Amino acid sequence: MRYLLNGPIEDGPLNDLFDDAWPNHPQTDFTSLAQDSLLHVLAYDEETLVGFVRLVQCGRNQGFVLGPTIHPSAQGQGVGLQLLDEVAVAAKELGLTRLHVEFASGLRGFYARAGFRHTAAGVRRL
Repeated sequence: MRYLLNGPIEDGPLNDLFDDAWPNHPQTDFTSLAQDSLLHVLAYDEETLVGFVRLVQCGRNQGFVLGPTIHPSAQGQGVGLQLLDEVAVAAKELGLTRLHVEFASGLRGFYARAGFRHTAAGVRRL
């Protein structure tokens, strides 16, 4: 696997990845999402895009992890953990001191292995 910090964003391959990983994924303009992000990391198996995650800044020294996505064929191989490690290292180098992530309860173990601890949080739907 090869991991690229702030590698080139191409809507086609990213939409293909999200189509394969998420049911009912709407076509997305990833170029504009990347421009609104502090950083992003891409994972490649040879030349095939198999992973993506991005980080936005929230507050002075905190980041929020968004869109961690691994192709189904690459899941269970440590790609997601490595993506989150790459984000953490880059965020720390930028002076961030905390990362936040929102996830479904079934992923609690995965995020615990990635170094996230469970906290109570609230969400308000608008």
